[in-house]
Amino acid sequence: MKSIFRIKKEERLLVLIMLMVFFAFNALVIYSHYDWYTKPFHGGFWSVFTKHFQMSGYDNWSWITISGLRIHFDTMRHPLYLTFLYPMYLLNHWLIDAVGYNFAVYFMGILIVLASCYSVVFMYRILREIMELKRADSTLLTVFFFSFAHILIPTMVPDHFVFSLMLLLMTLYIVGKKMKNNDVLATWQSFLLLFFTSGMALSNGAKTILAGLFTNGKKFFKPKYIFFGILLPLLALFGIQRYQYEAFEVPQSVAIHLIEEAKKKENPEKVANHQKERTKWIEAHQGKAAGDGLITKLMDVSTPRTQTLIENFFGESIQLHQDYALNDLSWNRPVFVTYSWWINYLVEIVVVLLFVMGVVKGIRSRYMLMLLSWFACDVFINLVLGFGICEVYIMTAGWAFIIPISIAYLLKGLSNRWAVTIRTVVFITGSFLLIYNGSIIVNYLLNSPVCYH
Repeated sequence: MKSIFRIKKEERLLVLIMLMVFFAFNALVIYSHYDWYTKPFHGGFWSVFTKHFQMSGYDNWSWITISGLRIHFDTMRHPLYLTFLYPMYLLNHWLIDAVGYNFAVYFMGILIVLASCYSVVFMYRILREIMELKRADSTLLTVFFFSFAHILIPTMVPDHFVFSLMLLLMTLYIVGKKMKNNDVLATWQSFLLLFFTSGMALSNGAKTILAGLFTNGKKFFKPKYIFFGILLPLLALFGIQRYQYEAFEVPQSVAIHLIEEAKKKENPEKVANHQKERTKWIEAHQGKAAGDGLITKLMDVSTPRTQTLIENFFGESIQLHQDYALNDLSWNRPVFVTYSWWINYLVEIVVVLLFVMGVVKGIRSRYMLMLLSWFACDVFINLVLGFGICEVYIMTAGWAFIIPISIAYLLKGLSNRWAVTIRTVVFITGSFLLIYNGSIIVNYLLNSPVCYH
């Protein structure tokens, strides 16, 4: 545990290569609208960033927060995210006044690249140390994982997903080592893991709790573990969120209300028409809600699940569609887009078959059962209940790591002859995905449009 963040000698070349990839993509994101992203506006950051940034529905709220301390994300769902961004805001605010330059995109870019590199490290260690694959196989499956469209995109967008990915992979690595050594997750370890994973995204907390349950078994239910390892970190996060809400969000909501009222008075017809068009688009591109309640209005009961699985869950998550590439459902992308090439559907079938065969091979493993419980959480929330189902692909970082780990079980359970075949299939598929997804992303960033939201 003491050396968990120290990069080992055999990991360094892989991390160095991936570091250059992540650096290049983040540089392209900044370059795409450099003049706008780095201007020292005193207010108005929301308009600047939302007008010029659009990548598959990912948010740029972190840039806006670091630039001007405007909070547009839900702090109840991300209770520690503002705490994470606030020190960067303080430094950036001072720099804007001192040198007249906005460094928000650089601060966020550095942290995104760092989190991406450690995601590589933990993915590799899971395959190498827990699954006990050879170095070459661990490297192959790690690169294969990062060839997935919506694993690669979070490594360059100013959203929380890559930080969640790193923390979830770190959790999988830690509990995997515990299971391997017939050890239990200590109370203090549960506290820290739950505090940070839930703090970044509250839905991660269920997975961390499940990890503790599968690792500790009956010892999970000890009062000390339940209180200090589970309840206390959640209470701490609730306290932090409440303080932030009163200190920052309440005053901000009053200021925003005054701005909105001033705009309505200045040009009421323009505001009304914009709101009407916006509402019309949203209603036409979202499914029917289960009801009008706080929870039921977020549940989608009409979006076709089969088409979602094919085009979005196992489709867009792994490989981008050629049409409407990196467009945003909230503004200019239909819910479903079909691929122009038959080879895309073949790739999807190959990935799903490898995944399913791996699950079958590893189904008796406690570690695999834990992974399946995590996967079931995402399936239940996103596909059964329909939360966020129309943009289900942006949640890929929360579940897709089960695919390379499942393939690892498959490689371990096959004869050398068949293992060579699987390696070849993974290599060809991963190479295609890297070139295909990478070229679409690069082309989009080099020709990135102004969105005019």
